[in-house]
Amino acid sequence: MTDQSPDLQHTIVGDVVFGGADSPVAVCTLASRRLLPLLAGRPEIAVAGRVFTENVGIERMVQNLVGSERLRYLIVCGRESRHRVGQTIVALHRNGLDDGSRVAGSEAPEPLMPNLTQMQLRAFQERVVLVDMIGEEDAEVIVARARQLVAQSCQPNSRSSEGGLPPTPADQAPMIAAWPEPADAWVYDPTGFFLVFVDRVGRRLRVEQYNQERRLERIYLGQNAEELCHTIVRDEQVTLLAHAAYLGRELAKAEVALRFDLEYEQDSPLRPPRPIPPV
Repeated sequence: MTDQSPDLQHTIVGDVVFGGADSPVAVCTLASRRLLPLLAGRPEIAVAGRVFTENVGIERMVQNLVGSERLRYLIVCGRESRHRVGQTIVALHRNGLDDGSRVAGSEAPEPLMPNLTQMQLRAFQERVVLVDMIGEEDAEVIVARARQLVAQSCQPNSRSSEGGLPPTPADQAPMIAAWPEPADAWVYDPTGFFLVFVDRVGRRLRVEQYNQERRLERIYLGQNAEELCHTIVRDEQVTLLAHAAYLGRELAKAEVALRFDLEYEQDSPLRPPRPIPPV
């Protein structure tokens, strides 16, 4: 990839690739992730990214676009999904939001964007030219269109006359450094505790529940962490949030170990499989 513009480098978050540092063209590939490596490093394109959700995904894309000093064109291309992200982007650019922060004219299930400010929306509609290429998955065709846009861009990029845009809600949200609870702060769940095992013969996970007197109460069997978590919670066998989070972490680790043939031991990191000693 070529050099990245500082404003893009620090603003963009997500599944993106970078290209020409001086290009005014951004590309949204919708659900087509395979296009990204084909667009990476292309001088005609400043940044290309995938957007898969019709609410937070589009919201962050628009905030990133209007937060950059030079981006003036947005090519929307790639495969449309059931979330109707492409159609929603076009509707947002054309119609804006209604009083309920819903994209007017969107056909998506949940096109809600409560974090998009009126100033950001206006900048997206007035400053960014939208190029509808929804359904196009030929990278060379997309790059050729970007080249045309670069050629017709004859004015230097600048921010709007309002002197820049305010920070996005993501910029204003507090950043909280994570830290673990000390071991002696653990509170035991009255329902008991769980031991998690990987049953490689049966290709499943096994969870044994014991009461506080160490008596075996019940055994859960499942194919993956999701169904086991749902079943145990549905049975009301976890009553503390910390215990539920712990169980979810361990079951997720056990599922990965089962799927990729890794060594699993509860409360320990996953390890590669042990080599079989020679006979």
